[in-house]
Amino acid sequence: MNVSPRTYGYLLRISISFFMSIMMSFAMLVLNLGFVENFMALWFKSFSVAFALAVVISSLVFPLVIALLSKLVKVCDEPADLQEVTEGC
Repeated sequence: MNVSPRTYGYLLRISISFFMSIMMSFAMLVLNLGFVENFMALWFKSFSVAFALAVVISSLVFPLVIALLSKLVKVCDEPADLQEVTEGC
């Protein structure tokens, strides 16, 4: 399937938000309540809220992180054979 870079960015944010929300909501629920009787219902509710927030937050933060990283690091076109590159790429 071919998609535009913009669509790829949206899919990436939604996918990362989805998987992070599943794992984080599970971990936090287990740490805070343990495996209680209605765990699955609580987990689904917790995941739903976390996913909605994660998508919105990632949409706001993603462009800021890209701008910050582009000022701090340079992306090389060629792999660096597991060695630190000191000058250029």
